[in-house]
Amino acid sequence: MNGGRLSMAARAYIVGLSAVAVAVGIALVRTSGSGALVGTFIVLTGLGMLTHAFPVQGLRHQAYQVTLPFIITGAALFSATQLITFVVLIHLAEQARLRRRLHIQWFNLCNYFVSAAMAAGFFHRAIALLPEGAPGQVAAAMAAGCTFVALNRAFLAGALWLARGLSPAASGLLLPRLLAADLIIAWIAGPMLVLTLQAGPWMVLVTAGPLLLARTALSVLVPRRRHPARQARARAA
Repeated sequence: MNGGRLSMAARAYIVGLSAVAVAVGIALVRTSGSGALVGTFIVLTGLGMLTHAFPVQGLRHQAYQVTLPFIITGAALFSATQLITFVVLIHLAEQARLRRRLHIQWFNLCNYFVSAAMAAGFFHRAIALLPEGAPGQVAAAMAAGCTFVALNRAFLAGALWLARGLSPAASGLLLPRLLAADLIIAWIAGPMLVLTLQAGPWMVLVTAGPLLLARTALSVLVPRRRHPARQARARAA
């Protein structure tokens, strides 16, 4: 979604996703449970806001966050109201720091909410089918993580195609190394969820430690636009 005027197709796509987000939100509110304890909500939301506000920036249309474990854990534990609040707050934190164009940030918010809500649905369905206890919870969290990554990338690929004319292959969204990195980061949600349920919200801080290394790894994996001066030096070498 470039800085110029959006095409009618891109506008329709954003409006359509917005309508889906509203419908999903209404359905989620009607079927939602009591949600997480206040302490759990505060810790997950605070860390989610912090990590989402500092993405690893790639090419113009690419930004990668390590927020995934907090999103998946929140999708598993939060009520509908908590999940909506969480998604809104992490994007407000990002907007306060990066000042993205409003239509881009609105699309991102709707994308994340719909993907997180569907991940929550997959998690609760998996929990009902899998054995009780930690193994089932970890497997369900992994299923939710895969669901979120797949939907989030699919929605973003559609937006980039309609708004910028970038095919999924040209956008870089399907690069195997980046998909693998996202899935590995999402898998942290498994132990984060289990330990939080067993020992309380402060275990989120312990299990979030590997995300510091994940951010460093993403900085290496994400393709970036080269600075003109560096390009000139490279050509001269």
